[in-house]
Amino acid sequence: MNIVVITHNGKIVTRPDTTWEKDSEDFFPPEFIDELTYTPILFARICKPGRSVSERFADRYFDGINYGILLYPEQMIDGSETGFSTASMVDHTSFLPSPLYNKVTLGIEDNEYVIYSKKKDEEEKEIFRYNQGTAEMIKKAIKEATSLIYIRTGDMIAIELAPRQPLCRREDGDIAIRATYCENPLTDFNIKM
Repeated sequence: MNIVVITHNGKIVTRPDTTWEKDSEDFFPPEFIDELTYTPILFARICKPGRSVSERFADRYFDGINYGILLYPEQMIDGSETGFSTASMVDHTSFLPSPLYNKVTLGIEDNEYVIYSKKKDEEEKEIFRYNQGTAEMIKKAIKEATSLIYIRTGDMIAIELAPRQPLCRREDGDIAIRATYCENPLTDFNIKM
């Protein structure tokens, strides 16, 4: 199982399944990581293998959707493709919560996705809000990804919804990340710096 990511600038990167954290367990960054950035994602589970899938038929290739967050150790991203690729392989940095929602929930304006960051002083700050995910976004991502790679049943396709943003630094200490979707808890984990 791979996580195929369409980055915010349109590149295609594959994260291995060792990066997947589906139970929202706390993240303990390795000591060499001083700064984490994040990007929120819309993702879908692939239910049928394929290559060179046209956008017209892409709806047949995914069955469940959800929103998540990708973490990046920023100091590894040195401007080279190797740096970004290596930063995308750090274990437990792809928070793709389950269970998944039916894809019909996409495009409903009342369904909001919110991520919160909670500092040590108990102040909670909203860092992202989004309610414009559509099935068309996922179908386009499947078309783009399968023009280069073969997707398998169980793979995830993820679309970054915003550019990477600073999340925390080691000197900031621990923070909590919380998210809701359709007014239900989506993810709740701590980053233990």
